[in-house]
Amino acid sequence: MAFGQHMVTNGASYKLLRNLGMLDDRAVNFNRSDSFDIIRAKASDFMRKQFERNERAYNLRSRQVSYEVGQEVFRGNFRQSNFEQGYNAKLAPTFVKARIRRKLGNYYYELEDLQGRSLGNYHAKDIRQA
Repeated sequence: MAFGQHMVTNGASYKLLRNLGMLDDRAVNFNRSDSFDIIRAKASDFMRKQFERNERAYNLRSRQVSYEVGQEVFRGNFRQSNFEQGYNAKLAPTFVKARIRRKLGNYYYELEDLQGRSLGNYHAKDIRQA
Protein backbone atom coordinates (compact mmCIF):
# COMPACT_ATOMS: atom_id res chain seq x y z
CA MET A 1 0.00 0.00 0.00
CA ALA A 2 1.32 3.42 -0.97
CA PHE A 3 -0.34 6.70 0.10
CA GLY A 4 -3.48 4.85 1.19
CA GLN A 5 -3.95 3.05 -2.14
CA HIS A 6 -3.05 -0.42 -3.27
CA MET A 7 -0.16 -0.45 -5.70
CA VAL A 8 -0.32 -2.62 -8.80
CA THR A 9 3.03 -4.31 -9.24
CA ASN A 10 2.25 -6.41 -12.30
CA GLY A 11 0.72 -5.12 -15.54
CA ALA A 12 -1.29 -8.34 -16.03
CA SER A 13 -3.37 -7.60 -12.92
CA TYR A 14 -4.96 -4.55 -14.62
CA LYS A 15 -7.22 -6.85 -16.65
CA LEU A 16 -8.42 -8.63 -13.53
CA LEU A 17 -9.01 -5.35 -11.68
CA ARG A 18 -10.97 -3.98 -14.65
CA ASN A 19 -13.18 -7.10 -14.75
CA LEU A 20 -13.87 -6.81 -11.03
CA GLY A 21 -14.73 -3.11 -11.44
CA MET A 22 -12.08 -2.00 -8.98
CA LEU A 23 -10.02 0.05 -11.39
CA ASP A 24 -12.53 2.77 -12.26
CA ASP A 25 -11.98 5.16 -9.35
CA ARG A 26 -12.96 8.30 -11.24
CA ALA A 27 -16.36 9.68 -10.47
CA VAL A 28 -16.53 11.45 -13.84
CA ASN A 29 -15.79 9.62 -17.07
CA PHE A 30 -14.71 11.75 -20.02
CA ASN A 31 -15.34 10.94 -23.62
CA ARG A 32 -12.57 11.23 -26.19
CA SER A 33 -13.39 14.77 -27.40
CA ASP A 34 -13.59 16.10 -23.82
CA SER A 35 -10.20 14.57 -23.05
CA PHE A 36 -8.72 16.20 -26.15
CA ASP A 37 -10.22 19.56 -25.16
CA ILE A 38 -8.67 19.30 -21.69
CA ILE A 39 -5.28 18.32 -23.11
CA ARG A 40 -5.44 21.09 -25.71
CA ALA A 41 -6.29 23.69 -23.06
CA LYS A 42 -3.44 22.54 -20.82
CA ALA A 43 -0.99 22.53 -23.75
CA SER A 44 -1.97 26.02 -24.90
CA ASP A 45 -1.72 27.32 -21.33
CA PHE A 46 1.74 25.77 -20.96
CA MET A 47 2.89 27.22 -24.31
CA ARG A 48 1.60 30.68 -23.35
CA LYS A 49 3.45 30.56 -20.01
CA GLN A 50 6.63 29.36 -21.71
CA PHE A 51 6.35 32.11 -24.33
CA GLU A 52 6.03 34.74 -21.60
CA ARG A 53 9.05 33.31 -19.77
CA ASN A 54 11.14 33.30 -22.96
CA GLU A 55 9.97 36.82 -23.82
CA ARG A 56 11.06 38.13 -20.39
CA ALA A 57 14.48 36.51 -20.77
CA TYR A 58 14.93 37.85 -24.31
CA ASN A 59 13.77 41.39 -23.51
CA LEU A 60 15.90 41.58 -20.37
CA ARG A 61 18.79 43.29 -22.14
CA SER A 62 17.07 44.58 -25.26
CA ARG A 63 16.65 48.29 -25.75
CA GLN A 64 14.42 50.50 -27.89
CA VAL A 65 16.52 53.00 -29.85
CA SER A 66 15.88 55.33 -32.73
CA TYR A 67 18.58 57.35 -34.42
CA GLU A 68 18.08 60.51 -36.47
CA VAL A 69 19.58 61.20 -39.90
CA GLY A 70 22.90 63.03 -39.50
CA GLN A 71 23.43 61.86 -35.93
CA GLU A 72 26.97 60.76 -35.06
CA VAL A 73 27.13 57.25 -33.60
CA PHE A 74 29.60 54.44 -32.98
CA ARG A 75 29.28 51.40 -35.24
CA GLY A 76 30.65 47.94 -34.55
CA ASN A 77 34.07 47.29 -36.08
CA PHE A 78 33.90 43.86 -37.76
CA ARG A 79 37.21 43.93 -39.60
CA GLN A 80 39.11 40.60 -39.57
CA SER A 81 42.76 40.17 -38.66
CA ASN A 82 45.18 40.14 -41.60
CA PHE A 83 48.72 38.84 -41.18
CA GLU A 84 49.96 40.23 -44.51
CA GLN A 85 48.94 43.78 -43.58
CA GLY A 86 50.06 43.37 -39.97
CA TYR A 87 46.53 44.07 -38.66
CA ASN A 88 45.37 42.38 -35.47
CA ALA A 89 41.63 42.73 -34.91
CA LYS A 90 41.99 41.87 -31.23
CA LEU A 91 43.91 45.09 -30.66
CA ALA A 92 41.63 47.26 -32.83
CA PRO A 93 38.86 49.44 -31.38
CA THR A 94 35.54 47.65 -30.96
CA PHE A 95 33.51 50.62 -32.16
CA VAL A 96 34.32 53.25 -34.82
CA LYS A 97 32.69 56.66 -35.21
CA ALA A 98 30.15 56.99 -38.04
CA ARG A 99 27.14 59.07 -39.09
CA ILE A 100 23.56 58.01 -39.91
CA ARG A 101 22.95 58.54 -43.63
CA ARG A 102 19.33 57.28 -43.72
CA LYS A 103 16.92 55.00 -41.91
CA LEU A 104 16.04 51.83 -43.86
CA GLY A 105 13.46 50.26 -41.54
CA ASN A 106 12.64 49.89 -37.88
CA TYR A 107 16.12 48.68 -36.94
CA TYR A 108 18.35 49.09 -40.02
CA TYR A 109 20.36 52.18 -40.84
CA GLU A 110 22.65 53.13 -43.69
CA LEU A 111 25.86 54.57 -42.23
CA GLU A 112 28.61 56.75 -43.64
CA ASP A 113 32.00 57.63 -42.22
CA LEU A 114 32.81 61.18 -41.13
CA GLN A 115 34.17 61.98 -44.62
CA GLY A 116 30.83 61.03 -46.24
CA ARG A 117 31.76 57.62 -47.75
CA SER A 118 29.08 54.93 -47.43
CA LEU A 119 29.87 52.14 -44.96
CA GLY A 120 26.82 49.97 -45.64
CA ASN A 121 23.74 48.91 -43.70
CA TYR A 122 23.90 48.20 -39.97
CA HIS A 123 21.39 46.81 -37.50
CA ALA A 124 20.61 48.91 -34.41
CA LYS A 125 22.19 46.24 -32.17
CA ASP A 126 25.57 47.05 -33.77
CA ILE A 127 25.23 50.82 -33.23
CA ARG A 128 25.88 52.80 -30.02
CA GLN A 129 25.22 56.46 -29.32
CA ALA A 130 28.21 58.78 -29.49
